[in-house]
Amino acid sequence: MKNFKFITLMMLTISVGLAKAQDIFYPSNIMMMDDKFAHHVILVEKATHKLHIYENAATEPRLVKTFNMATGKTKGDKASNGDHKTPEGIYTIYDFYSKDELFRRHGNYAKIYGSGAFPMDYPNFIDERAKKTGGGIWLHSTDDDNRISKGLDSRGCVVVQNQDLKDISQFIELNNTPIIVVQDVHFLSKTTWERNRKDINDAVQKWATAWKTKDFDNYINSYDKERFYDKKHGGYNGYKNYKKAVFSRADSPEIKLDFISIMANEDYAVVHLQQDYRSPVINDIGKKTLYLQKDNNYDWKIVGELWSAVDSKSVASFTPSKRFFKE
Repeated sequence: MKNFKFITLMMLTISVGLAKAQDIFYPSNIMMMDDKFAHHVILVEKATHKLHIYENAATEPRLVKTFNMATGKTKGDKASNGDHKTPEGIYTIYDFYSKDELFRRHGNYAKIYGSGAFPMDYPNFIDERAKKTGGGIWLHSTDDDNRISKGLDSRGCVVVQNQDLKDISQFIELNNTPIIVVQDVHFLSKTTWERNRKDINDAVQKWATAWKTKDFDNYINSYDKERFYDKKHGGYNGYKNYKKAVFSRADSPEIKLDFISIMANEDYAVVHLQQDYRSPVINDIGKKTLYLQKDNNYDWKIVGELWSAVDSKSVASFTPSKRFFKE
C-alpha cells in the first residue's frame, strides 16, 4: 500500500511538472528578440484595445506592462488614404515629435496629439507591394483621455493617455523598436512557438551561410521567384543577374551577421540583423531588414531587402528612460 501511494504521488508530481511546462505560451508575432534591434517590442491588439510592452529575455519575449489604447474609427486593416483604419503589420518607430514641434507643424490642431507622437513606417515594403496608400500613422497621446475608453476613436493612429505615452516612451529607441499591430494576438505553446521560430531562423541561416561561402545556387534559392522585388534591380531575374556578377568576383568577402530578431504575422515575417561586410570593393556596416513569405511548399522565402547604415561604434546597450519627455 505504501509503494502504491509513493508511485501515485510520484506520477502526480510528474504530471504537474508537465502541465506547467505545457502552460508556457508566447505571442506568435514575437519570434526572436535581441539586444540591439528588438530589445523591446510593442504589440498592439486592436480587438481588445490593449498595447503590450515586451522585453528581451534571452531572445524570448517577456511581458513588461499593458496599457489601454484606441485605434481607428473604422474597423479593419488600413488600405487607402483617409479610410480611418489602423494598419495591421510589422513596423518600426523612427522619429519623435514633441508637443512644441507638433504645434509648430499643425498649430492649435496639434492639441489633439497630447504630449507627443512617435511616427511608424507605414506603409512598409509589404504594404507598398500590396498598393496600400496613406501615411501619418503615429503612436501618440491625446488632450482628452476619455477618448481611450471609446476604443475606436482615431483617424488610424494608435492613441494612449498622456501619462501612458510617457511610460511607454522609456522603452522606445528610434529605428530599433518594432511595433506590431494585429487584430487579435494569438498565443502558441512553447513547442509550437519554437518550431515556428526555427523554421524562419533556419531559412535565414541557410541564406547567410550560402552568402558567406559564395554558394550561389543556395543563396539565390532563398529568394522568392515570383514575389521578390528590389527597388534598384527590379524583380527576381534582374536581382539574380546582379548577384551572379557579384559572386563571380575573385574576392572572398568577410561577412559578419549579428543581432538577429524575428517578428511575424499571418502573412509575412520581418528579420532585422546587423550586417558587417568587408571586401576589397566595399566596406560597410548596416542594419539589414529581410521580408519573408511562405511559398506554395510552406518554405520561407525572401521577398524584399532593405539596408540602412548604422554607427560602427554603437554598442548594443539600452537602458529604459523617459528621455523624450524632460520634465
